[in-house]
Amino acid sequence: MKVLSIGSSLLETTCPVNEIVEENKTLHLNERNECGGGHAGNIAYLMAKWGVESYIASMLGSDDAAAKIKKDFETIGVKTDYIETTYDKPTDKSLVLVNTTSKNKTVFELSSNATLKKFSFGIEPDLIVCDGKDLNATVAALDKYPKALSFLVATRVNNEVLELGKYAKYIVFNKGTAEGFSNLLIDYNNSSTLVNVYNKLKQKFSKAEIVVTLGERGSLYAVNGQVKIIPPIRVGIVDTNGAGDTFGGAFAYSIGRGFDLEKSVTYATIAASLSTTKLTSRLSIPSLTEVSNYYDSKFGAPAQVQVPAQNAQDQTANNQVNMSTTEAPATPNVNPTPMPNQGTVPPVTNTPANPNTVPPVTPVGVNNDNTQNT
Repeated sequence: MKVLSIGSSLLETTCPVNEIVEENKTLHLNERNECGGGHAGNIAYLMAKWGVESYIASMLGSDDAAAKIKKDFETIGVKTDYIETTYDKPTDKSLVLVNTTSKNKTVFELSSNATLKKFSFGIEPDLIVCDGKDLNATVAALDKYPKALSFLVATRVNNEVLELGKYAKYIVFNKGTAEGFSNLLIDYNNSSTLVNVYNKLKQKFSKAEIVVTLGERGSLYAVNGQVKIIPPIRVGIVDTNGAGDTFGGAFAYSIGRGFDLEKSVTYATIAASLSTTKLTSRLSIPSLTEVSNYYDSKFGAPAQVQVPAQNAQDQTANNQVNMSTTEAPATPNVNPTPMPNQGTVPPVTNTPANPNTVPPVTPVGVNNDNTQNT
């Protein structure tokens, strides 16, 4: 499987702090963790870490930050053939302050808004994943490779994402972008708001399968006309930055491997939850082995997966099977896939969905398998 990720790559510096960030105050930071970042960059990194032939298309400056980003990609196996260099703008950077007490984060992103110019891709990708930054390059790739599965991680509420939504087969929103594009607010005490947000998104992006990540509340999706929530797994949260990118990459990977929507959301939820146990968006990405082992331990069906030997960070033993030559394991006979040891999910009311929205969705309450329909 070949994956082309198009969009943002940057140099990320993450610093833990033990106090609230306030104006007119100097913070003395004693620790920092530096690595590559950016939505498309993180997804490309995950794909390579999980044994996929992964390509990244991003615009970088001609500076030390760009050199560090490229080295970061090449170390894990991401192919950088489609990285372009601009000589009049610096490489994008971000500073992430993570409060060690509240686990909340403050992100400062310095973007040059430089975009790709060449639109020349010499591969035949099976998946194209984009984050909305490089509209023209992404449209060129989608037009050139119409058979590729297309994924949009909607990280911004803007016209570029709206336009790319016309092409994407799968779109992953976060709570903020879901509310922004639907012009509705989510109230976790009123499940009809979740249904209405989903329906509004489905109206606007009618050709796409839609998933909404809800942070500590889990993920929202729909199967057979029913909107459902799958909560995250219980973990000791250290840093939530990058969990959305991990979700998007793991979701695209799972769909690309032939998993159904529900199992793909489950894999992505596990991966995103595990990623919050470490600092930084990229260094916290779990291995495929960690995710598949967690899935197997809860559902009992041995997943036939392995990260190829060249990815030493993911290789734990020789007791794995190569996923590229083995069919994906069958989804457990549950509807929907249960997640064990989960946190509290939003209360559910029997408020029916708006009959004028598309598609029709009926809340059916809480399932016996510990997942929730809204």
